[in-house]
Amino acid sequence: MNLSGELENRLKVAQGKFELLRLREDITTFMESPQFQQFSQSDKNRVEDLLVELLAKEEQYKGCDPLRTILGY
Repeated sequence: MNLSGELENRLKVAQGKFELLRLREDITTFMESPQFQQFSQSDKNRVEDLLVELLAKEEQYKGCDPLRTILGY
């Protein structure tokens, strides 16, 4: 469970959009790993909750993206 604790700490201190994108990639890669499959259901739920929290945090940056405004995304 050490790795999921590390992911949780990284999410708490993540500030920038690119840092969040890297963290999302790390979490999804971790969720596909054999180590994740060995976790208990409650630990899996905790990691999935981290991903949901990260996605919500990413939403905060969508309004601040000048390329989104310029390109009309």
